[in-house]
Amino acid sequence: MGRFKSILNKFLLVLLMPPMLVYGQFQQLPTPIWENTMIKSGASHRIMEGPLKLPFWDDFSSSGVDSTKWISEGATQSFTVGNSAPTLGVVLLDGVDQSGRPYSNVQFEQGFTDRITSQPIDLSALPPTESNTVYLSFFWQAGGKGELPDPNDEISLQFLNPEGFWLPVWEKSGGLTAEQFFFTQEIIQVDPEFHHDAFQFRFQIRGRSSGPFDSWLLDYVFLNKNRTPTDINFQDRALTELNARPFEKYTAVPLFVLQKNPNGFWNRTANEFKNLDNTFRAMEYSIEIRESSDQNLIKSINSNTPFNPVPTAQERRSFNSNPFSEIPVPENETDYELVTYLVTGDDALTVLENGQSVSYPDIDFRINDTVRTIISIRDYFAYDDGSVDYSAGINQRSGMLATKYEVDDPFYLKGISINFTNFTQIGRVIDLTVWTDLDEEPVYVKEVFIPDKNELNEFAYFEIDQNLLLDSTFYIGFSQFTNDFVYVGLDKTFDNGQEIFFNVAGAWVQNQTVEGSLMMRPHLSVLAPVELDADGVIRGKVYPNPVTERLYVEGDFENFEIFDPMGRLLSLPMEEYEKGKIINFVGQQKGIYLLKTWNGQKQQKSIRILVK
Repeated sequence: MGRFKSILNKFLLVLLMPPMLVYGQFQQLPTPIWENTMIKSGASHRIMEGPLKLPFWDDFSSSGVDSTKWISEGATQSFTVGNSAPTLGVVLLDGVDQSGRPYSNVQFEQGFTDRITSQPIDLSALPPTESNTVYLSFFWQAGGKGELPDPNDEISLQFLNPEGFWLPVWEKSGGLTAEQFFFTQEIIQVDPEFHHDAFQFRFQIRGRSSGPFDSWLLDYVFLNKNRTPTDINFQDRALTELNARPFEKYTAVPLFVLQKNPNGFWNRTANEFKNLDNTFRAMEYSIEIRESSDQNLIKSINSNTPFNPVPTAQERRSFNSNPFSEIPVPENETDYELVTYLVTGDDALTVLENGQSVSYPDIDFRINDTVRTIISIRDYFAYDDGSVDYSAGINQRSGMLATKYEVDDPFYLKGISINFTNFTQIGRVIDLTVWTDLDEEPVYVKEVFIPDKNELNEFAYFEIDQNLLLDSTFYIGFSQFTNDFVYVGLDKTFDNGQEIFFNVAGAWVQNQTVEGSLMMRPHLSVLAPVELDADGVIRGKVYPNPVTERLYVEGDFENFEIFDPMGRLLSLPMEEYEKGKIINFVGQQKGIYLLKTWNGQKQQKSIRILVK
C-alpha cells in the first residue's frame, strides 16, 4: 500500500474546533465495523483448549489479529499505518472500540481505550536455571501515520501475577514527535514472580476516547526463555511494505482500455526489506505476475536478483523491480497477482537449549518474506485497493463530493460503485451525480438509496440508465440531503487525495487535507450500455421507487427475480397488464429489495427497490 505522510495530523485541527466551526467540512472519519464481519473474524472470543507454550511470537504480517495468540479489545491489524515497521503489518491501538465506534461521545474525554492481551501462557514448568532468562521484546511507535499521542497520553505493558492482579512493568507517555517516524525496541524481563500456568501480558493505552485519536503501534512481539537483556536480534529478513503499484495511482483499469494501450499503464514496482539480524546476509529477490485464480505464471519481472551490495546487519533498504514490458493482456476480465518474495535462507526459529539446537516449526520466519498484490483488469478504474482503512465525508445538506478520473478515448459510463461504510445510513437517499466540468451543471443525476450489504469492504453498484458518453476528464460522486456525514470508504495505501473534490459552500474545493483514495469507481463500456427503441426511448421502466404496495415493471423481458433485504429469493403475487407486470409488495417489511430481469440466460437489469 503506497506511502503517505499522516492520517490525521492535518485535519485534527478541524476536529478539535467547536461544533459550530466544523459545519460543512470534508473530513476523515472512523469506520464502524459491520456486525457480521466481526462474527466471521471471531477475533476476540475464541475459546482455547489450553495455555500456550513458549516461545510466543507474532509480527502481524498476516491479515487480522490472530485470535489463537491474542484477545483483542479494539486493537486492529494494519498494513498501512506504520512508518518504517520492522516487518509488514503492525497492530494499531487508538480511541475506537471493537465495533469501530468511539468509546465516548464526549468530544475531549480521556480514558483507557484499546487493549490487546496475550492468550494464557504456561510458565509454571521452568527449571531454576531458566527462571531468570525469560524476556519479552517488542517494537513500538507513537502515532505512525495515525494521530500523535499528546504528552498526557500513555501506553503501558502489564503482567498478570498468580493472584490474578495486573502489574505495570513498562509505560511510555505521548508527545514524542520524533518517535512517529521510527520503531523503538524494548526488552523486558518476566521475573519469576510471574511464572505460573496462566501467565498473560497486555498492552493498554490511555488517551482521547472520542475517536481514532492518540494512536500507538506495536510490532514483532517475542517472548521466550534463555534470553538476555541484549537478545534483540533475530534470524529473520523480512519485507516491510506492500508492493508499489505497477499502475501507479490505479489498482485497476478496464480490460478494453488496457487492450487499446497495452504498454501505457505498466510501470515498475518497488518494496523494502529489513535485516533483523546482527550479521550480514546475502539475499535475492524475485518479482512475478501470476493469475490470481490458479497461480499460473504470466510474466517473470525479476528472477533471483541478488542484492548488491550484500545486506549488512540491521540494514533497511528499498529496491526496485525491472521495468514491466510486454505484459500479456488477458482475453477476458480477470485479476492478476503481483508477487514479490525474498530468498533469504530464513527458516523456523532455532534456539540453543541445554547445549542442544531446538527448532520450533510453528514460528516460521519465512512468512514475512512474500507480499502479494491484486491487480484487477475488469471494467472499472480504481484508485483504492478494495480495503477500507478509514472513512471520509462531508457534513452539509446539499453538499457534493466527487472523485476525478481521466480517459484518453471516449467511453460510455455504465455504472458507479461506491463503498458506503456506515451501516446506520442504509436506506438513506443521495443523488448519484456525474460531471464533466465542476463549474458546469452535472451531466447526470439520479436519486438512489444507500443499500444494505454483507461486509465492510463490499461496494454498492449503481447502474447508469442512459447512454452517457465521456471523454477526457469526468467526475463521479453524489450530493446529499443531510447535515450528517455520509461515510465513504477511504483507502490509505496510496495518496490520491488530489483527485477528491467537495462543495459545501457553493464553490468546489480540491481536497488538501485528507490523504488516501476515496472508494468510488467508474465502470466503463466501449458499447452503449442502454438499449433504445426505434424512437430513442429506453426499453424498460420500473416505478414507483420507493414503493409501498404495487410496483410496475415495464420492458422486454422473459422473467424476473426478487430478493429481500436478507438476500432470500421471494415469490410475490403479480398480475399482467398491457405494458408488463405489476408486483404486489403489500405486507412486505421495509428495506432494500433487489429486482433482476432476465431474457433467457442473460440478465438484463439489476435494480434496487426501496419498500417503505
